[in-house]
Amino acid sequence: MTPGQPAPKVQLTNSPDYRERYANSVQMRVSLWDFFLLFGTINQTAADAVTIQNYQGIFLSPPQAKALSNLLQ
Repeated sequence: MTPGQPAPKVQLTNSPDYRERYANSVQMRVSLWDFFLLFGTINQTAADAVTIQNYQGIFLSPPQAKALSNLLQ
């Protein structure tokens, strides 16, 4: 975008299968080509036992992973 040029209008829509969920566990795998985030919930079932139930995996390109990192910082 050049200076003085108006920003493009962005329209966000949700797909029919869009869902929101709570995650208190995120695991990450990294390769040369992408980042993989695995979201889940942790449940402590006993004093010495923890269960993690994963429910969603998301692949991110390196530029999108960097944008997410910048946002979280």
